[in-house]
Amino acid sequence: MLAMRKTLLAATVIGLTILAACTKHETPQPAAANQPPSSSPTATSATAPPPATPSTAVDSAVGKAMPPYKAQMLDGKPFDVAAERGNVVFLNLWATWCGPCRYEIPELQKLHAQYAAQGFKVVGVSLDESGKDAVQQFVTEHAMSYPVALDPDGKLANVFQTTVIPTSVLIDRTGKIVWKKYGAITVDDELKHALDAALAQKRS
Repeated sequence: MLAMRKTLLAATVIGLTILAACTKHETPQPAAANQPPSSSPTATSATAPPPATPSTAVDSAVGKAMPPYKAQMLDGKPFDVAAERGNVVFLNLWATWCGPCRYEIPELQKLHAQYAAQGFKVVGVSLDESGKDAVQQFVTEHAMSYPVALDPDGKLANVFQTTVIPTSVLIDRTGKIVWKKYGAITVDDELKHALDAALAQKRS
């Protein structure tokens, strides 16, 4: 756990330093969708701590069924991705200390508000080890309206097989992953196409 915290601290310093290097007029460019990022952090992603325990063999590639995943929401209610069948879910792995995660919050807010009536929801999954109160304070300060789950052990990072945050996937109504992105999102043509196709499916 000590090694994990040291890695977290190092990642925080690196992420904030790189983010600070962006000029006021510079727009961070997203990493290529569906491609694992290089080992060097970019302005659109930060390095998350390695999993605290060895990961089990899972496949979270586009076209595969979303592996089992459960967590506790900020409000104390359980979250089970399997129970979301029939909905379209945008699962976003993030942390309060991740600069690029803050960058994409307005985009996630817009998506959640725009498509909620069609059975769509954004679920942010926080890797923070600072505790529920700290995450809740951040959510309140940034007026985040979409639901947030707590995952201090990095279970979703194991499922996604990633050490980069943010990492996001779009899950269709049947539970299949139809889009995946390493790094901060923008609503580009690829995401819009995947989202429109997922929303067009009939609810079961």
